[in-house]
Amino acid sequence: MELGDGEAFANKDLNADIVLDMATLTGAQGITTGMYHGAVLTNNAQWEESAVSAGLTSGDMVYPIVYAPELHFSEFKSSMADMKNSVACRTNAQSSCAGLFIGSHLFKDWFTPSPIVWLHVDMAYPVHSGERATGWGPAFLLTLFGGFSKSPLLSSLAPGMPSPDQAAKRPKHDD
Repeated sequence: MELGDGEAFANKDLNADIVLDMATLTGAQGITTGMYHGAVLTNNAQWEESAVSAGLTSGDMVYPIVYAPELHFSEFKSSMADMKNSVACRTNAQSSCAGLFIGSHLFKDWFTPSPIVWLHVDMAYPVHSGERATGWGPAFLLTLFGGFSKSPLLSSLAPGMPSPDQAAKRPKHDD
């Protein structure tokens, strides 16, 4: 729930243009993308490409997972609450659904285009090897957002980044 609160705070209080959350959210991430790649879920195709590129450059690799809120958000229906924090069907893109649950705290309506670029990175598997931590993540973030830095080194590593207002939103699956 803290991730959702953080996203709501970034939107409401900080007026953020870009929100990225990272979590070791589900074991399903390892089934989806394996033990060496984190999973990236985003509402923006250009930022998805930039995240994959940053992962390849940094060595902290990510792979896109299905972004289809119109198909997956029904997994959280509840007869008692606004929504439940668990998917109804564990075989329906569980990693994507878990990320959408976190993102639901950022968007009032998944089906209305938003000026906010949102990225969710599930890193449950690549952050450890056996019982040891791998240090996965910081290099990915520094590379992904290096273009916003004054550091020549970080800027040189950064993928070409779209500005939030120029970035095209993903089309819905039924468009």
